[in-house]
Amino acid sequence: MTTPKHVALIGCGFTGTSAFYQLVDQYPIEEITIFESTGIFGPGYPYRDDECQDYLLNNTTDTLCLTPDNKRAFLNWLRTRPDLVPEVEERGNLPRVYYGYFLEDVFKSTMTSAAIKNIKVNLVAEEVTEVAEDDNGKVAITWKGGRTSADKAILTIGHCPNKDNYPKPDKGSKALYFSNHVNEKSLDKIPMDAEVHILGASLSAFDVVGRLFSPDTGCHFERDSNGQLIYLPGPNGRRAILCSRSGRLKKMKSRKIKSVKREHFTLSHLSSLKIGEGIMLKDVGDALKKDCALNEGKINWDDIIEPYRHCQTVDQVDQKAAKILENDLSAAIASDERNILVDIFGDAGIEIWDMFAARLLSPDEEKKFRRKYETATLTFEASCPISTAEKLLALHRAGCLKIIKGVSTVSFSSNDGAYIINHEFGRDHASILVNTTGSVDRDVLSPYQPTLIRNMASSGLMSPYKCGGEAMLGTDVDMADFRVTGTNNIHLASMLLWGPGFYTSGAIIMATIVDRILKSLFNE
Repeated sequence: MTTPKHVALIGCGFTGTSAFYQLVDQYPIEEITIFESTGIFGPGYPYRDDECQDYLLNNTTDTLCLTPDNKRAFLNWLRTRPDLVPEVEERGNLPRVYYGYFLEDVFKSTMTSAAIKNIKVNLVAEEVTEVAEDDNGKVAITWKGGRTSADKAILTIGHCPNKDNYPKPDKGSKALYFSNHVNEKSLDKIPMDAEVHILGASLSAFDVVGRLFSPDTGCHFERDSNGQLIYLPGPNGRRAILCSRSGRLKKMKSRKIKSVKREHFTLSHLSSLKIGEGIMLKDVGDALKKDCALNEGKINWDDIIEPYRHCQTVDQVDQKAAKILENDLSAAIASDERNILVDIFGDAGIEIWDMFAARLLSPDEEKKFRRKYETATLTFEASCPISTAEKLLALHRAGCLKIIKGVSTVSFSSNDGAYIINHEFGRDHASILVNTTGSVDRDVLSPYQPTLIRNMASSGLMSPYKCGGEAMLGTDVDMADFRVTGTNNIHLASMLLWGPGFYTSGAIIMATIVDRILKSLFNE
């Protein structure tokens, strides 16, 4: 197998920038062609410099990387830029735009390094519409008005397109609907006395809450004599209602870095249990329980499995959610406690990916996990900043935030001039609705996918991941090198890996995936 001389990167946000840097820094490459439809190379969709300053990085400053061997790259860079952040808090969470500045700087410096190493770099500010493998083993790449070929192509299109399954308000209606919250300037024009329903309880939903109660609106948060954060509304009379299917809120990382012992929730241990088609979810649960005990972590397993089991009304759900949030926050802040499952999942990192790659669970158990438990797992894997959780709790105590669970259908009523949100214990009428549930579309066959993915799917070059013969979300790939199944020279490093693999939004995860792809290309 000959090593590639020319590699194409399709998409240049975080993942594309990581691939560009790693290629130039470590490999004997001669030519790199980089496609980015926005023409903005480096920052990527969530980190642009015009994004809302109230949208925070969910990962702490000391964990944001560009390569898998150095999690402190962003932190080290920030220390060279006191003009941006005079005092850097290692375990803090900065606005997303600062990571965008870092990526922009990395891209520019890598261009310089490429020039010094005599590596030819072609920048194409166009949307790729088609890729195909020709008879010579090359990857033919097409865009409007152009065509080129490369030895290898890596799809580093980090953002999956938004999908929107909800109706728009009738023409002339006073109701407001926002299908997306990213780069959406009109969110700032929501009236100060508005009640805003937010579909979802994810990190995106938390972003919207932070924006609704930004200091720019005249409100502020301060500490009382006990150190507890309290909300002072000023002229801001807004009220936010989080509407979700599960009602589960994100957990928080422990403020202090604490070591983690893992002896059971490991690839080697779980692999040793595999017999026949695979292990059971109970085996994974038992492994987690044993490692929690090993780390002396306090866990209310009933609340994890079924947090709202005794709730019979909307108000009981709301109060229970706030109590769980309060307990999680206390454990994250206290020096003698910890959110142990957050710490264990964080420590496991890429090993969780390797567990999926090994297909440890039987097909039926994996489908059960995706259907019933993945959302719960992500509350620990995709945790939220402590500062965000403190603000949520302060808003709830002030009567400005409410949580609804069991959301089933959402429709627009012309008679009421409002959205009808049906949920487990009744229905809500919403005159202002923000949808944060459609920010990621991982269905390969979805009509919302960009032209490239639709064309690859229609030509048979890309197909859904299958589990036990059933089509699932995400793309079918070889998990060893993330090569798109059925191709020889096209690799995938995007959100569409969340299917055969696991959650893909962590910087360390995507940097590691890029690292593994490049090592496979160059026979390392």
